[in-house]
Amino acid sequence: MRVKLNKQIYRLAAVKKAIEAYRHLAQFSLKQDARYYQVTLDHIAPSVKDILKDEFTNYILALNRDGR
Repeated sequence: MRVKLNKQIYRLAAVKKAIEAYRHLAQFSLKQDARYYQVTLDHIAPSVKDILKDEFTNYILALNRDGR
């Protein structure tokens, strides 16, 4: 599963904090290009497979908003 995040909207610190918070639920890898952060999620825990992407991106938005 991949999540593509626009750098004009999302802060790298928020993305990294979200990865750290959710790392017990999946294996994450982070790449970036000039415009986007690309997060790949592998080996997702079966209990959260259907909701992880939405929950993960919502958490990044909350971190972004709070300036954390």
